[in-house]
Amino acid sequence: MAEYLQSYAEALQERLEPFPEDEMWDSTDPENDGEDSNSEGYRSESSFEDDFHFPSYEFLGSVRFRKGYSIPSLNYSRMIALSFNLPQVVGHSLVGEEIFTLFLDQPCTSISTDTLISAISAVLGADPLSLTLLSEGVPLEPDQMLGDALNAIAVRQRLDTGPPVLVCERRSHNSPETLLGRPCHVDVNLNYFPGPGIATIQAIPETREFVTRDRFDSWMIYTKLEVLQYQRPSEKRCRRDLLKPRGFFPRAPAWSLPDGCQRWGHGADVWSATFALPNIKRLMDAHAECTADRPIPRYQMIIDPNQFVRHTEEGPVWVPCEFDVDSCGRAQLVGGTRSHQHPDLARQVALPILEASLPLLAKLRRPQLLLDRRRLQAVFKAQRIILPPKVGEDHESEYIGMWHVDGHREDVVAVALYYYHVDSALEGGDMEFCGREPLDVLAIADAGDNTSSFDKASLKKALVDNKIRCRVPICEGTLLVFSNHQLVHRVLRMINKSGSEASRDFVALFILNPASTPLVPSRCVLAKQQMLTRTLRPSGLPPENIQAILALAGILPTEEYAKELRNVLLSEQLKPTGEFVGRQQNVHATGNGCVTMVGWLHHMLQESQPPSWDYPRDFSPGWKHFRALNRAPGKLGRGISEVFSKGSSEPCSRHHP
Repeated sequence: MAEYLQSYAEALQERLEPFPEDEMWDSTDPENDGEDSNSEGYRSESSFEDDFHFPSYEFLGSVRFRKGYSIPSLNYSRMIALSFNLPQVVGHSLVGEEIFTLFLDQPCTSISTDTLISAISAVLGADPLSLTLLSEGVPLEPDQMLGDALNAIAVRQRLDTGPPVLVCERRSHNSPETLLGRPCHVDVNLNYFPGPGIATIQAIPETREFVTRDRFDSWMIYTKLEVLQYQRPSEKRCRRDLLKPRGFFPRAPAWSLPDGCQRWGHGADVWSATFALPNIKRLMDAHAECTADRPIPRYQMIIDPNQFVRHTEEGPVWVPCEFDVDSCGRAQLVGGTRSHQHPDLARQVALPILEASLPLLAKLRRPQLLLDRRRLQAVFKAQRIILPPKVGEDHESEYIGMWHVDGHREDVVAVALYYYHVDSALEGGDMEFCGREPLDVLAIADAGDNTSSFDKASLKKALVDNKIRCRVPICEGTLLVFSNHQLVHRVLRMINKSGSEASRDFVALFILNPASTPLVPSRCVLAKQQMLTRTLRPSGLPPENIQAILALAGILPTEEYAKELRNVLLSEQLKPTGEFVGRQQNVHATGNGCVTMVGWLHHMLQESQPPSWDYPRDFSPGWKHFRALNRAPGKLGRGISEVFSKGSSEPCSRHHP
């Protein structure tokens, strides 16, 4: 149990995988940090030629590419021992745990390597090219027959772990001013990082191509408010990097994925599966009938986290449940009767949904989560979206969502949604996602000129053809898991085709970032209330009188106050949390030019937005289409692609409802 409660930083340092000795480079050696700043590889500010005093063809808009310093590689594989008792073949791990069982209807003499590899890949759901059949440690040829020699047969599986996630710390002596090409400085907000010497920063080394086809070897760092991207320095300048890589993030647990599990989009942390959890609908319907809480006509709040908050200096914050997750992917709700305001529902609803979500959460990389043998915090919510009856042939009842991320003062790193009821009269309502990574940096004058390349065709290619965005159809039983740090999301147009009220009901678990400071959990928030309740209960007072005493003592909010505060929080949450826009306060040109970073901007970063942020509209033919991404699609079944299906002179004009 002590391991579950170990601080995040300590657990990460113990579990991270250090770089192979033959792939280390000097920049990772902590003893070199005190090296003379005038030495080779750590040159002074006057010697930046290798980073941005390079030829003019490497200005923005030149579509040239220069590599950053090399990163150690990471390859995972596992061995599976095979035992044959035909027609049955059983695969075991090296510690004897059964991984799979399959049946072959062929005699030994007719089984080839290809046949067996094909059968194993089908049962594992793995790419056949990732499997190698071995006999006494020697790889077998694809067309080789196994014959009677079935002893010491094993299969080596190369595991697809996604992009490498590096654990880094911030260097104390380096400036937060970084680069994206010669003319563009990117100012990294150091408030997103822990202090120097604390290695908890996750960074993904990635070659990313902008809309205008500029490409950079970059660090991608996913945070609550924004996705940070800057160019990884060259080999000669590696010690000038803001980050110091320490090792690879611990390997994610290989929990079995459910049948029909699917990943959506290209490079998007969006996963879905279908589950039948029939008890959940019965329990939630009964609770919804008791509370009958409809703060606005389209929403019924069944479990409302806005009515279970703790007041802080920054304002009200949600109160999370806690779950202990073991190495096998099983979870245990912590706190007993203090686990939540509604502990029975937390145990019978939130717990099974979390357990079903864990294999999908283990697949997330932007950022990656430390899940096994850890205590996890999650906020429990259940909601019903209600569409009134259709009124006439020309007046459809509809619901349209807006782009947003979840959480306000809370650092929600991932979200798990389970749709336990979807009325058959509803049509549409897919969930659409779009990455929060910078789409481009537009430059004019001395900074280069790529604004004319930011046009409708290139933007469409980046967003639609290259699948920077994706959409997921929603049906009853859909379990949807995604990264809240990487993606913004919205519900596309959904209509009610029937003459009666229809609804889509779901449970949401907002997974709090384990790397952030933990919130005060339910078991602590409810401790005083439950202690006084037990003290007063022997007096024979009825429950409503005990509730009144707790309210007068300021321990329990009254129902009226809780709903009044909820309405304030809900009105905040119904506003857009950001928009697709240009941003200048975090980038600047090295000379007389002008640069603007383009992408999703969280509203909390918009306060200092200069009046000139929209200047690309005068130079970029695709700017109006980019800005039209903020508007709701007008047609059923359409999302971002609707922006590009209209004439270039009139992009989608429908605003958020």
